[in-house]
Amino acid sequence: MRDDGAPIVRLLGVEKSYRGGHALGPIDIELRRGGVYGLVGPNGSGKSTLIRIILGISRPSSGAVELFGERSEAGLRQARCRVGYMPDTASSYPSLSARANIEVRCMEWGLEKPDVGGLLDEVGLAGAGGKRARAFSMGMKRRLDLAVAMLGDPDLLVMDEPVNGLDPTGILEVREFISRLNRERGVTVLVSSHILSELSEVATDYIVLSEGRLVECATASEIEARGGSLERYYASFARRGGGR
Repeated sequence: MRDDGAPIVRLLGVEKSYRGGHALGPIDIELRRGGVYGLVGPNGSGKSTLIRIILGISRPSSGAVELFGERSEAGLRQARCRVGYMPDTASSYPSLSARANIEVRCMEWGLEKPDVGGLLDEVGLAGAGGKRARAFSMGMKRRLDLAVAMLGDPDLLVMDEPVNGLDPTGILEVREFISRLNRERGVTVLVSSHILSELSEVATDYIVLSEGRLVECATASEIEARGGSLERYYASFARRGGGR
């Protein structure tokens, strides 16, 4: 049973520095259960770094990460089993069929094999289970990435530019999928996208970054009250020099 509204992700004073300079932070944010969070900012603003830290792909230089109430290394490893991830580029095995891609991921991650046909149908790949991924269009590869991200029935779904390569119909299908997943299963979603019009259709909240800094966290209604739309708000934000 999901406890709607409880924080499932907390970043507390998180910073990330590389040898070449400072990439992120300090960042203090909370993602609350049941929300759809739009991650907004220009290229180089720190969006990918933030996602990598949440996923455990990258370690913060300082600060604490908390997932589902866990902060220890062992606790975070276990908590990340409840997180699905759709990367910004196609990540399927090209020589394997769509069905085999899903089955192999389940073996790699120690997951029970789902109803593969039903899962492929859910993401718009009905009838394509036997086809090799190398023969897929970019849109079909992105749908397969989404199917893989849903393995294990995650409580948190992280999506990095999920509509890359999709035609207008595919973009609409992804939007409807996110809304249905959130509405019917209570899945919390973090979506990074440059397509602001699509974010505004699904997001309940926004996290705005610029040059590695957190500009603000705001609800969709707060953004609308200020600028009338996410696009107008962002245009104003950009004219101000990205929040400087």
